[in-house]
Formats: sequence, C-alpha cells, structure tokens
Amino acid sequence: MAAFNFKIGNKLSIIAIPEMRVYMNGHPILTYSYSLYKNTATEYPASDIIKEEQHLKKQLDPDYLGFITFEIPGKLYNYVADGRQSLSKEEIEQAVEQIVHYRDNPALWKH
Repeated sequence: MAAFNFKIGNKLSIIAIPEMRVYMNGHPILTYSYSLYKNTATEYPASDIIKEEQHLKKQLDPDYLGFITFEIPGKLYNYVADGRQSLSKEEIEQAVEQIVHYRDNPALWKH
C-alpha cells in the first residue's frame, strides 16, 4: 500500500502515508497508522515521492498534520496532532472515511 491522496471538503488536499509497508508472500499487509500531510504541490505523484522521503522528519515538516491510528477500522480510531498544524473534528471524521474507503478497496492501491 503506497501513499494516497484525497480531499477534505472542497479545499484541503491530503496525502496519507501508511506507517508500514510489509509484504508477506507477495501480499500487502494493511497498516493501522497513517501520517497525514497537507498536499501543497500541484501534482500528486511528485508530492508523494517528496513526502515519502521526508517521512522520517515529519514533525519538522510544516505540512504535517499528525497521524491516525485505527484500533478497529471504520469504528475506533485515534488522531494525534503532533505536527505544527492539526485537523478539526469534522476534518478528522472526513479523513477517517476516506482512509477506510481506501483500505476497503484494494483496486485503488498503487503497486
């Protein structure tokens, strides 16, 4: 599962980066934590590459919005705003909906 993009409302474009990409027998294992960044680039693929390279320094990134960890996907989750910016309650709920939709549809995953 690679980084993916989605929009919250009409304004905020987000890049979600799965915390772990482990493959067992050639099949992706779903992660439970996703780091969130504001997408300030005009082209998603280049932005994905940049964010993935900077991922280890996430708290220093001005576009970092924190991370969401799922205990029970779609039902129980925790949002940690440990970056310079954070999401509102409504934005968190919309982000969770987008991530769950992405998780539930493997055809959307980049290989």
